[in-house]
Amino acid sequence: MKHAIPEAVLQQHTAFLGKTGSGKTSTAKLAVEQIIRDNPAARVCVLDPIKSDWWGLISTADGKRPGLPFHILGGPRGHVPLHDSAGKAIGELVANGSLPLSIIDMADFNAGGLQKFFNDFAPALLKRMRGVVYLVIEEAHEFAPKERSGIGAENMAIHWAKKLATAGRSKGIRMMVLTQRTQALHNALLGSCDTIIAHRLTAPADQEPVKKWLKANVNKEIFEKVSSSMSSLKTGSAWICSGEAQVAELVQFPKISTYDNSATPTGDMADLEVRTAPVDAERLRAIIGNAVKEAEADDPKRLRAEIARLTALTKASTNIPQNIPADPEVIENAERRGYVRGFTEARQQGDISFETLKRLTGDTVKNFVEALQSSLRNTKFDVDQIPPSGSPAVKQAAVEAPKRMTAVASPAMRKPSPAASGDGALTTPQRRVMTSLAFWKSIGHESPTREQVAAVAGYRPGSGNFNNIIGGLSTMGQTTVPAPGRLALNVNYEGLSPDEASDKLWSVLDNPQRRLVEAAKKARGDLSREELAIDAGYAPGSGNFNNITGRLTSMDILRRAGTGRIALSDWAREVLS
Repeated sequence: MKHAIPEAVLQQHTAFLGKTGSGKTSTAKLAVEQIIRDNPAARVCVLDPIKSDWWGLISTADGKRPGLPFHILGGPRGHVPLHDSAGKAIGELVANGSLPLSIIDMADFNAGGLQKFFNDFAPALLKRMRGVVYLVIEEAHEFAPKERSGIGAENMAIHWAKKLATAGRSKGIRMMVLTQRTQALHNALLGSCDTIIAHRLTAPADQEPVKKWLKANVNKEIFEKVSSSMSSLKTGSAWICSGEAQVAELVQFPKISTYDNSATPTGDMADLEVRTAPVDAERLRAIIGNAVKEAEADDPKRLRAEIARLTALTKASTNIPQNIPADPEVIENAERRGYVRGFTEARQQGDISFETLKRLTGDTVKNFVEALQSSLRNTKFDVDQIPPSGSPAVKQAAVEAPKRMTAVASPAMRKPSPAASGDGALTTPQRRVMTSLAFWKSIGHESPTREQVAAVAGYRPGSGNFNNIIGGLSTMGQTTVPAPGRLALNVNYEGLSPDEASDKLWSVLDNPQRRLVEAAKKARGDLSREELAIDAGYAPGSGNFNNITGRLTSMDILRRAGTGRIALSDWAREVLS
């Protein structure tokens, strides 16, 4: 039987995208049917968080015969009930193959239950995973939203969803991510998918993440075809685009062979009695029950709670007085430990403050020394020509000095110095700035910003040293100011290669700054401040994170992309690519 979806596509992470009613879920079900038809021993786990859209797999298209032998946990059609505290147990059962075909229906969970279950399920799956499992995540934006409400469980759900996307493949996990709201899905999940199957998307905000993915994975011709037709695709048709599998085609998918319970209800469906695949519910309850008991036995929190409960029972069953005087030696030891801990923490904080102060002071001294050295290099003294104090020559120089200063300050009277002819009169700092300007010109930026020039040259754009170098070059006629805040070459000068410019820019950044730049570079678009902090390993809102972000923004390496959102500047992405 001809495959509706290329086999190579299903070997990687795949995103199924499309608005409600476009056929997205049916295409994903078709993929599951294809996987099981090709390999009856294949393992598939479906996470169905909201609408109970997947139970139809256990019946045929007409609802009259048993379908695929999935076990359904939870939801209105569940073979066994499911509690949100069973995530770890179910994750281990899916990982070790005890539940080869399972649908985890979370429609009946209370608020927050979805995240609670997933935060236990995902790490257990990653830790215990053996073999290969296809993990279908319906309504993926519920597990990994782009905009967070600040709830701790929600933040952790995003963390584990990203872990599954980035580390799952090496563990044998092949993800199938579904969403009707691509604008709400975290960038990391869509970015980790090697293939997208894009159904109809009409909202520009939902199309935008898809277009960004396409720009990074397909050629311009395919990009134009997909972008122009995305809003008008017929139900059941979609673009399959895969850089990994070298596929880019528009497909009209056939109907699924299982019961389409996610279709829009009609009058003749209301009283239909659907026959489903038989399931040994008692055996399933036993498997899950034993797994839950084992998980609880290994759970440190539950173990501590049990110890506390038994301790309370022990106290209640004895007549030990509750006001026995404490042992002075015990108190003294506790106080000593407290003093040591406090001293250690204070010393650590002091060390951090000292290092910060030392770095800031060192930078200030360094900038002063470089500025002084630059000034001295540009000043030429001829001792033999210095007239005696009080001589007519000195008096005449005092009269003519303002005239000479006015002449030098006038751009109209400025001429290129001999250095423009390449006689080597430029200082090392000046050559660094000239090389930076030449690099920008070589990639099409005739008049880069001061920040861009400083970054590639290895200087801070607002430092006195950089200002002195720019002033000296301008006086010598080497550079011009075509617009406020921009610089341009006034002479021909050899620039850096792209690799040299990239190395130079990285060398300007310290390790904390590099972490943020690397995190921003990995994202294909902008990030919220919280996302950037977590991706770079910082606490969102911390003073350290804010300071580093502010510094990179002032250097124009990061830019503000909207309220609370940050992106890597286009020029920085160009240099670092």
